[in-house]
Amino acid sequence: MTASAESIPPTHADEAHRLLTDAFACFLRLIESLHADDWSKPTPCAAWDVHDMVAHQAGGYASGASYREMFRQYAQIPKAGQLPEDAINALQVGERKAKTPAELIAELKRVGPPAIHNWAYGFNAVKWIALPHPVGGFMSLRYLMWVTHSRDTWMHRLDICRATNRPFEQSREHDGRIVELVVRDAAKKLRKRLNGKALTLTLTGVAGGAWQVGNGEPAAGLEMDALDFNIFVSGRFSYEEGMARAKRSGDTALVERAFKNLLILY
Repeated sequence: MTASAESIPPTHADEAHRLLTDAFACFLRLIESLHADDWSKPTPCAAWDVHDMVAHQAGGYASGASYREMFRQYAQIPKAGQLPEDAINALQVGERKAKTPAELIAELKRVGPPAIHNWAYGFNAVKWIALPHPVGGFMSLRYLMWVTHSRDTWMHRLDICRATNRPFEQSREHDGRIVELVVRDAAKKLRKRLNGKALTLTLTGVAGGAWQVGNGEPAAGLEMDALDFNIFVSGRFSYEEGMARAKRSGDTALVERAFKNLLILY
């Protein structure tokens, strides 16, 4: 059955805590299973190897452990043409270049649980703050904490699985809900591009589903593997590679126009 993408429910504190907890546990299981030579392998994020990516995660969770560390990291000033998070990411990775894999894992185990609790239930003095973002649009810190952080960990787990040729652990309950929230964000952007028309988005695999974006009879459709879709809308696939992995139906020009330069914040 095709559901309305716009009717996908938003998350809430308890669910955010569960999604963060599950994403963190899956990420830890993966990195604890890596071999020594896996840590230097390149990832789909061209500037980072696996060690850098785990360092970013350790730094990200450290930012959630206290107001002091959050403000210290958020105070980084982007360079010209740099997204705000790029400056923060550079700090996180740079400060951990010399750490061993064991030290990164130990840091994640130390800072992860308090960060997850704070992001879900704490930091109430700043959660109301909303700022414009070139990819995410006008976005609150609560949204960043409740939605984007678990999505970021989920996506980087997929990156590392691709880099190290590991299977990607999935469940309908966890991964399916992460993907739903991505589709919810995508639908907001797609609707503006459809000029009153509608299309169906069918994502296959454990984490997939079928949704309609827009009102009325769909004029077109796109079908894609759910993991490939996330790789695509995160900018890890080029537009051409993403379209090559998708099946288009109906008004293919509408599909191509809707998904051209579509980016979702991870």
